[in-house]
Amino acid sequence: MKNIFILLTLISYSAIALGQNLQQYTPSILLSKNQMEIKVFNNIYTQTQITNEFGNKIDLGQRQSFLNNQFRYVYGISENRRLNAGLEANYSFSKYSDSASGNFDILSSGGASYKHSQLANIGPTIRFTPIESIGNFSVTSTFLFPIKEKNLESPKFTNHNRYTWWNQIFYDYSITSKWNLFMEVDLLVRFKNSDQQNSFFRLPVSTFISYFPSNKLTLYSNLQYAPAFGRLEGFEDSAFGLMRWYTQLGLGGKYLVTSFLELEASYGKFVASKRDGAGEVFNFGIRIIR
Repeated sequence: MKNIFILLTLISYSAIALGQNLQQYTPSILLSKNQMEIKVFNNIYTQTQITNEFGNKIDLGQRQSFLNNQFRYVYGISENRRLNAGLEANYSFSKYSDSASGNFDILSSGGASYKHSQLANIGPTIRFTPIESIGNFSVTSTFLFPIKEKNLESPKFTNHNRYTWWNQIFYDYSITSKWNLFMEVDLLVRFKNSDQQNSFFRLPVSTFISYFPSNKLTLYSNLQYAPAFGRLEGFEDSAFGLMRWYTQLGLGGKYLVTSFLELEASYGKFVASKRDGAGEVFNFGIRIIR
């Protein structure tokens, strides 16, 4: 992992500057032809509680932590900036340890009753703008194939051991020169990979309010509601419907180190849920466009 960050840093400093502010490149905006984007996004989710079907919190008696490293490469294909294509891969870590451990326990080497790490999935991704006249409205579709080295859901969960089809619809609107509204609606489908699993899908809906104190700094807050639909795991005869959901509130920021290198950090809290997590999320990302 350390070598990957060093490599990305070297790439960024040898790149040719865009001559444009990277703040313009929200997920709604596609790359021009022959432009490329390299992104590493690190996500830590940690919890000591979950919720039941009534939304009541249940203590787990341990800390469960999950680190996902997302690597994405995207390249501009079309002259009219309407089609991008690339590749995504996810490397996942899990650690189950004493509940007295801290939020970043997954980064430490000891104190684990169970831990596992593995390349979880890999697959192609495309971005396109369905309406040519609306350049700030786009769709990203990614299909991920699970790596069969080990079942990531057993004996304890590390990541989904399933085929995943992830569709994201993006739209952003400039309220003023300093404020921006960004919206995202997803369709995240998890296809079962064995007879012991059930397929299900999530429909996360997210809203971001961004503020630009300067042309180098972006501050934002976000609200996300993410219901999941399917049959309860292990109950083939259960009715298809709303399985679980969570609501997350978050704060974050982005900083432009150069005109083509961006750093991002954010924090999220699961403020309400049913049959789902009740933890916290810490994110850190590096993005390079050249």
